[in-house]
Amino acid sequence: MKSGRATSQSRTRRAILTTVDQGIFSASNFAVGVAIAHISGIAGLGSYALAYALWLVFQALHRGLITDPMAIENDMRHPEATRHLAAGLASELTLGLVAAALIGLIGGVLLLWGQHSFGICILALAPFLPVLLVQDYWRWIGFMRARPGTALANDIVFDCVQAVMFIGLVLAGIRSPVVAIGAWGVGAAAGAVFGLHQFSVGITLRGGWTKIRRHWPISRWLSANGVIAWGSGQSYTILAAAILGPVGVGGLRAAQALVYGVALVLLQSGTSLGLPEASRGLAERGLAGLRNVTRFMTTAAVVAVGLIAVVIVFDGAGLLRFLYGPRFGQYSTAATLFALATLLSALGLGSILTLKATRQSRLLAVIGAIQMTVTVIAIAVLASAWGVTGAAVGMLIGSAMQTAALLLTQHRTFRTAPSVLAIRVGAAGAQSDAVHVWVQPTGPDRAGAGTKIAQWAGAETLWAESVRPAGPVLQVAGQEEA
Repeated sequence: MKSGRATSQSRTRRAILTTVDQGIFSASNFAVGVAIAHISGIAGLGSYALAYALWLVFQALHRGLITDPMAIENDMRHPEATRHLAAGLASELTLGLVAAALIGLIGGVLLLWGQHSFGICILALAPFLPVLLVQDYWRWIGFMRARPGTALANDIVFDCVQAVMFIGLVLAGIRSPVVAIGAWGVGAAAGAVFGLHQFSVGITLRGGWTKIRRHWPISRWLSANGVIAWGSGQSYTILAAAILGPVGVGGLRAAQALVYGVALVLLQSGTSLGLPEASRGLAERGLAGLRNVTRFMTTAAVVAVGLIAVVIVFDGAGLLRFLYGPRFGQYSTAATLFALATLLSALGLGSILTLKATRQSRLLAVIGAIQMTVTVIAIAVLASAWGVTGAAVGMLIGSAMQTAALLLTQHRTFRTAPSVLAIRVGAAGAQSDAVHVWVQPTGPDRAGAGTKIAQWAGAETLWAESVRPAGPVLQVAGQEEA
């Protein structure tokens, strides 16, 4: 009884610390946007928003290629967790160097094309991409190790250095969005270096590509889904830049940030805490454990985001004028539409965790691809006709389609999945444990159960229920095996 109470208290503490960490993380981003609006105006905020949208592409890639697979595979609970930690860092640095080169190329092309405001901001971002990725990696390692306090400490270092740098540059008379990007990058560098101390690991590039290739069967679909989700959530920035220019992007950014400033804290907390907990729940208690985690995360997200949506609906215009300035009050309708779209996204949080934990990342990517296509077409058509409000309507349409598909897929997953007695078996100490599944088929179609479980869990090998798999069982669900 005491053990159960202690476990509950530990999870509550992790949930609180994770939410506080995400709150600080999102609050700093929100504050930077407000500051840029005041020192550089709507157009300056638009230029910064485009650079930030490009950063989010690589943030999605690094989570899909590196941190999400590590969470799903429970790498930080592995006997060789230190080796996995160092290899993950090498992967982040390798990806960061590639990202810096690509972003630098995009910035140079924009400058040559005459888009100086956009090009300068993107070029300023390029050299900081490796440290931005590494700092975000340390946050996720803290979550994976069930130590959100470590992630919180790293974010505090990051934000404090960023704030000091930003204030210093503004006081020096620099009134450009590049100020925010420079301060952001220096803060990330501080967090990246502090993380080396926190986790007692050195800088290395060795093993980076190897780890990415090892996780490729899972990560290719996770990263594809991440990029697709970016396309769905940030396509308005790229399209608005082409259709409406920097002013239109700035107005959209303000409307979205008013909602995401708090709502994104809750959704990211749900992912940061939820994916490790969902993977752990599935491994230790099977589908029942997974269902409990996803229900709790979805309920909490919907209630909290719903309260935010009510506030935005009733006084969005007043909040925009107060925070960003009088000229931003005209974007209150867009803010309301973003609030409704975010509420719909909260409804799908548990479904996303379910599909990731049960290794259905390919299906998640397909749903995301359809959503992105619908969103891009809707924004392109509606923004041309109705400007900023039309772009927000396009986002709402895409969110509604995605949430409906996610909920249907989650329902089918829980309804059709057979009982899993044991997962992940292989030779002890193997460099890369093959993922096998030993099942007890359920339902009348016992002959077809093998195919279903193989598709559901991504199994490489499947045994009949009467056959004991060779090799020691390293991780079991539902009962202990020798």
